[in-house]
Parts: sequence; structure tokens; C-alpha cells
Amino acid sequence: MKVYIISGMAAALAGMIITARLGSGSSNQGEGFELQVIAAVVLGSTSLFGGFGTIIGTLLGALSIAVIQNGLILSHISPFYTQIATGTIILLAIWLNTRILNPTRSAAKRIADERINFSPSLPAAGWR
Repeated sequence: MKVYIISGMAAALAGMIITARLGSGSSNQGEGFELQVIAAVVLGSTSLFGGFGTIIGTLLGALSIAVIQNGLILSHISPFYTQIATGTIILLAIWLNTRILNPTRSAAKRIADERINFSPSLPAAGWR
């Protein structure tokens, strides 16, 4: 319950900051930022499959996404390609998370599969 309260307070604070900065408010002010937010969270090593994540990692992910997008804009690359770059970053981060950074999950899955497929052999004849 505390997480929802903190999330609501953070959203309210962000809304007040945007309204104060722009001098007006709009209900669709943050529309289109979903991909950047997901990319920042995934790049910050928060698992999409649940379980763990840190605020510092998410902040570093957001900073990385902002730097990459700013670099693409300063290079005069079309905004449509920045969306493609962001999506590629998400896919790469998910792949790295599942294959390289979390090898224990793969090992745990392999062990579980071995236990499921385990069939004990019958004792040898004459064994008591």
C-alpha cells in the first residue's frame, strides 16, 4: 500500500512541476513517454518479470536514455529513429538480463528440468 501512496505522491509532484514550468496543464501532457520510461527502467536492471530493482539503477537508466536521445537529436537524426533506437535498447537490455546477468535463473531452470525428467533405475537383481 505504501508503494501506491508514494507513487501517487511522485506523480502529483511531477504534475505540479510540469504545470509550473509550462504555465498550463493538460491531461495528455506525458503522452508518448511510455517507451522511454520502460527503456529507462529495463536499462536500470529492473526485471520485467518481477522480483527486484533499485531506484538508483532506474535513475541511471533514465540518465542513459536521456543522453542517448539527446545525442541522436544533436546528430540531426529523425525522431522516428530515436524510437527505434530506444526499442533496440530495451530488447538488448532484456537479452542481457536473461542471458548474461542472471545465469542463475538458467541454471535453476536446468536443475528443475533434470529433477522433473529424473527416473530412478530399478535395483539390480538380488539386491535386498
